[in-house]
Amino acid sequence: MRSLQRFVLAIALYIALVINASLALYLHEFFSLGSSTNLLLPIGVMLIALFDDTNKNEIWLALGAGIVSDIYFYGIIGLYAVALPTTCWLLQKVARFLPEVFWARMLVIIIAVVGVNAYSWLILKITGVINVSVLDLLWSLPTTIGWSFLFACLTYKIWGSLAIKYPFLVNLNNYQ
Repeated sequence: MRSLQRFVLAIALYIALVINASLALYLHEFFSLGSSTNLLLPIGVMLIALFDDTNKNEIWLALGAGIVSDIYFYGIIGLYAVALPTTCWLLQKVARFLPEVFWARMLVIIIAVVGVNAYSWLILKITGVINVSVLDLLWSLPTTIGWSFLFACLTYKIWGSLAIKYPFLVNLNNYQ
């Protein structure tokens, strides 16, 4: 069982992916009110990056989570496989200068959510998968920010304790 401790964050991100898909399936009426986006998995990656800013292995975790979520949601690899590791790397750099308080991290997450949402829109628009105007994107941002803030608040302690107690691919037996 101790060998699985190194992969607790990966298992938790997979569970977040399943919950994200379930929320999108069963609560799509709530998300369609303001054309908002369900970003539970990217928020998990963002919180992990903010809590454990020195673990370079979490960028690989974000890449793996991005590939799995791309295959699961889009059927093609590329959207989250680029966005999640890049966001993780950027937030790890930002976390070194940020105060370790809840509101500072929430502000950074909101900015990162807007960035991921805009990046996703841009890539899907360029490839012709969606036909959504810039005005519709801007109109959906307030509800996306609201849902993302709610998800981040609800999962803040969970991701924080997992990232601190079970860092990804770090052998905790060396510290005992």
